[in-house]
Amino acid sequence: MRKIDDALLLEMADRGDQQTAIAAHFDVSPAAISKRLQRLRQHAAQAAVLDNLTAKEQRFVAEICSGTSQTQSAVAAFDVGSYDSAKAIGNRLMKDPDINLAISTIMEAQGLTRGHLIARLKHHVDGNDPNVSLRATVEGLKLTDSYPATKNVNLNLNVDVCPVDLSRYGYGPAKGTDYDIL
Repeated sequence: MRKIDDALLLEMADRGDQQTAIAAHFDVSPAAISKRLQRLRQHAAQAAVLDNLTAKEQRFVAEICSGTSQTQSAVAAFDVGSYDSAKAIGNRLMKDPDINLAISTIMEAQGLTRGHLIARLKHHVDGNDPNVSLRATVEGLKLTDSYPATKNVNLNLNVDVCPVDLSRYGYGPAKGTDYDIL
């Protein structure tokens, strides 16, 4: 049986009781009270964030947090007819601020903060395997938006056209037609 009753702990904390007094009440250390309060508040924040989402969106978030791709997460969470539909749904959902907030809240609650992920990524970038290092570098560039998913190039051309009379070279309208034969 658990030493700390969560409902009573939250009630005492909300009343403004000191953590040392709460710890004495439950016969545990103040550090244990502090950690338990932090976990309970994180769980409450997670629940509040997920309450804004539909059941399918919650499933999508859970799939993303487990490490699957946007497309595979959309396939698992939604009834999709094709791979392209799943890709479009996954792309649209990842642009939703509520979805992103839910993902980041869950990742932080699991200890996967941005700093932790960057440290792990650095470990892979500095690794001995060149394939892993290259892949980690690409992922790092994606995190900083330095590596766009697509490249768009705008090209403006100014072309001067000089009309040339091709009839003197034997080219021109074919007999009985109104188009040129080249």
